[in-house]
Amino acid sequence: MPDAKRKSWTDSSAYRWAMVILGWILIVAAPLISWLPGPGGLALFIIGLGVILKHSLWAKKQYSRFSKRHPEYGRWADWALRRSKVTGRPPFPNIMRDILYLFRRDDVGISL
Repeated sequence: MPDAKRKSWTDSSAYRWAMVILGWILIVAAPLISWLPGPGGLALFIIGLGVILKHSLWAKKQYSRFSKRHPEYGRWADWALRRSKVTGRPPFPNIMRDILYLFRRDDVGISL
């Protein structure tokens, strides 16, 4: 069989479905592990989310919509999900600006 027509086993739909199911299992297991000391639950959640984003077209579309709707959170995810071989890797996001944005008070200046 010529190399151009040979499909890798990672291109099969069964492999993609297995990886998506594994990602969901990791996400569901994250709260169960989170009571243990250390960042185990957070690591499981991030790895599961990455596996799902890698292998699911639906998840990629949802991520794209989310990052367009909330660019401040999309910057963090873009920075974290980039591979090292991608040229033009964005710099590390401004942590102080994002923390202040998360804890801003919208009720300041409102008189009742």
